[in-house]
Amino acid sequence: MDRLKKIAKNLDSKDNLSKFREKFNLPKDKIYLDGNSLGVLAKDIIDEINHTIKEEWGNNLISSWNKSWIKLPRMISQKIASIIKSGEDEVYVGSSTSINLFKLIKSILQSNKSIKNITTDNLNFPSDKYICELVAKDFNIDFNFLEYGSDLIADIEKLKEFIIKKRGIIVLSHVAYKSSYRYPIKEISKFCRDNNTVVIWDLSHSIGAVNIDMGLNQVDYAVGCTYKYLNGGPGSPAFIYVREQKLRKLKSPIRGWFSHNRPFEYSDEYNESNSIEKFSNGTPHILSLSTLKTSLDITIEATTKELNIKSAKLFDYFGSIYINELKKLNFELLTPMDKSKRGSHIAISHKEAWRISKCLINPIDNDKLSIIIDFRPKNIIRIALTPLYTSFEDIYSMSRRLINIVNEEEYKHKDYSMKGVT
Repeated sequence: MDRLKKIAKNLDSKDNLSKFREKFNLPKDKIYLDGNSLGVLAKDIIDEINHTIKEEWGNNLISSWNKSWIKLPRMISQKIASIIKSGEDEVYVGSSTSINLFKLIKSILQSNKSIKNITTDNLNFPSDKYICELVAKDFNIDFNFLEYGSDLIADIEKLKEFIIKKRGIIVLSHVAYKSSYRYPIKEISKFCRDNNTVVIWDLSHSIGAVNIDMGLNQVDYAVGCTYKYLNGGPGSPAFIYVREQKLRKLKSPIRGWFSHNRPFEYSDEYNESNSIEKFSNGTPHILSLSTLKTSLDITIEATTKELNIKSAKLFDYFGSIYINELKKLNFELLTPMDKSKRGSHIAISHKEAWRISKCLINPIDNDKLSIIIDFRPKNIIRIALTPLYTSFEDIYSMSRRLINIVNEEEYKHKDYSMKGVT
């Protein structure tokens, strides 16, 4: 492993993105490899949020609406638009991913009464499935759940057959939350368009680490969160993307003050905005939005193209350790080796994955660093490759711990109880 450590140090010394690591408040007593669940706090966010609280709210009070707050949602939306390479007026930021998915599906159904099916698959995040089921029930149309025989990798031909059979709306996660499998977004978007099907992409597990181009990929609709690779903080607001040509015929199912065409006329008659702001509802969440000003600027400066390149290099380095060391210890790599077919986290399995995870997070020996990963059933350890702040030496240290935990049977000191968020 000493040779591998030297390789990691050499790769870190040549890393074009290494300067961004200093922008984050990384803990000194642990290695953080869970950025695909919650991104790390950027140092400048502390000053930004303090300014919002102490000056804008504390000192300027309501005058801050005119001075800065009223423009904040549009500013953040434009930053996200630049990250996903879409038009500035095609992105709305606010609410949660689930609420935005709910609004988007219902608005599409209201605009097209001929749709009789809503579909998702077993690679999607469960909450997306819950929303699809609920909306299908509300509209008295069919909900369809496509299972591939595996909850790790999509069968594209089976997916295409299903789309032809169940034309309507299909909701897919661009990157699967368990395995990190990535769909061929351009191919599927075109196939859906050619087969009278609306596809909504959930970008939560890809935005900020995967290079996404909404125009090039011919995407019409998408949702996503901002607290994973975009580092917006716990509960930071999600977004809706709608291609401009599709926007005009949609009407939001939830009316609100800020979705009114002229909210400050305080009209008793509701006139919906003609812009993407129609998906806004109540007052914007200013404190949550304020964290994104800084975090998104870091991603924009780094560029998702460079982030994507580093993610692939991090994976390749881990892949060499897996092939030479971890595979012999009965770890199985679940994430595709082909970089075009994966996102920016690694999924490995082991029959003792849960207890191994507990050893990583809470070592028996207090002299060992805590390494934060997460566990997903069944027996999956997820390792985030967050290119802005993950180093090659982080991956080396985590891999070395995996080897030692198994070789020394350290996991036998842990029980099988499961509590809390993992």
